[in-house]
Amino acid sequence: MDSVSLLLSLPAELEVWLILGYVAVVLAGARLSEVLARVHFARARRYAERGFEYDADADHYRCPQGERLALHLVEPESRLAVYRAPASSCNGCPLKGTCTPHDEGRHLYRPLAAWAETDLGRFHRRLSLLMVGVGVVFSLGGMARWVGQPGTGLLLLALAVSLACVARDLRGAWAGPEPEINQAE
Repeated sequence: MDSVSLLLSLPAELEVWLILGYVAVVLAGARLSEVLARVHFARARRYAERGFEYDADADHYRCPQGERLALHLVEPESRLAVYRAPASSCNGCPLKGTCTPHDEGRHLYRPLAAWAETDLGRFHRRLSLLMVGVGVVFSLGGMARWVGQPGTGLLLLALAVSLACVARDLRGAWAGPEPEINQAE
């Protein structure tokens, strides 16, 4: 059998199919994990700000009752901006019971970091990179064991896709902040 035929032929052994399936599941799981975490993060942010309008020009929020939440402080290490309404306004508000549980006034936290710069973003990027690394290891192991046998081309493809995912994750980790994507509620 010539080398082109080997590259284009389907695997004959069950173990090769299992490795290919495992690599596909791991790569899909890595991507799905990161996407779901990003969606959850955006949803949690929208939920926390529900009913409040942010005025970027004046750098403040306005609550559903019209009260202004002014910038209270910026936490540089966690890259958060904290906005607070006056306690006197919140304590007399008819929506207080559903808006804020404490007597210091409503607080809103606006992240100043892009998703990839947050602790959660870095955790999921590393988790994704670890999962993709497992795909690389399994692809390399399959190549080392079954090189020159039917299915070599698919193992080579699995290795190439795994390495491309590693490169994408590493490029994303070192590229700096990602642009914010504004999603309508």
